[in-house]
Amino acid sequence: MKIAVFPKTCAIAGRPVMAAFIKSLQGEDFVICENHERPEADIVVMWSWLLGMYGRDAIYNHYKNTKTKFLILEVGALKRNVSWKIAIGGINRDADFGNNIVDKNRLALFGLQTNEWKTKGEHIIVCGQNEKSLAWNQGDTNRWLQSIVNWIRSYTDRPIWFRPHPRFKAQISKLKTENLHISVPKKIGAIDEVDFSKALHNAHAVVNYNSNPAIESVLSGVPVFVDKSSLCWSVGNEIGSDINRPVKPNREQWLQQISYTEWFVDEIEKGIPWQRLKQNLIVGKKNE
Repeated sequence: MKIAVFPKTCAIAGRPVMAAFIKSLQGEDFVICENHERPEADIVVMWSWLLGMYGRDAIYNHYKNTKTKFLILEVGALKRNVSWKIAIGGINRDADFGNNIVDKNRLALFGLQTNEWKTKGEHIIVCGQNEKSLAWNQGDTNRWLQSIVNWIRSYTDRPIWFRPHPRFKAQISKLKTENLHISVPKKIGAIDEVDFSKALHNAHAVVNYNSNPAIESVLSGVPVFVDKSSLCWSVGNEIGSDINRPVKPNREQWLQQISYTEWFVDEIEKGIPWQRLKQNLIVGKKNE
């Protein structure tokens, strides 16, 4: 397999992660590329499914209609800025994380505290996403939010808190509802960390199309309403269903699966995630 790596697609926080992944490719047929280069490749390695930054648009647009597969490195949700997503073809449930074989031992490495499902809560949090992300296919945030508000209001008059994506300032205007509040994420601590856990304290439920806040919500015991493309689909509720009566499934198997979607830098450098993904790539290539 020919592999083209584009390290300059990285955000600052991702550079050590990309460097570790490059080390894991030693012995493979790979080339490190400048953003303007377009070599023939079976696999393109780049940072993030979020376009509009670091030259990712041009790279994606060049390879998207070819047989080339994208291997994406991205910020994780389990230990933000400590563990990192690595997957083929995306960052959500429709991507291949190489987590078809798992065990319960890896979960302990994260030291996660999972709260019991909440039985009480007042407000509903609706999390926006970045429209420039390939994970988002719902178009204009205003229209999407209005449809979400209409659905919620068909079941309840609970307060709705809308939290825009920290890097996408949606212009929310003329929404037709009562008791809607805009809750702008506040930056805390390290790069890209925000105060979402604080907002969850008295939440009845979280609505999130398919991004990281759903994972944090499930870990915190707050029921989620998500799209089928969300990594939380198996422990969540479908958007449009009864928001007053969320399902609260057992999370044990989900926790084991989710622990194999993110990796620590030392594991990445050792090639552990790459070897898992490589096997799936080889099988896929044989079946083409």
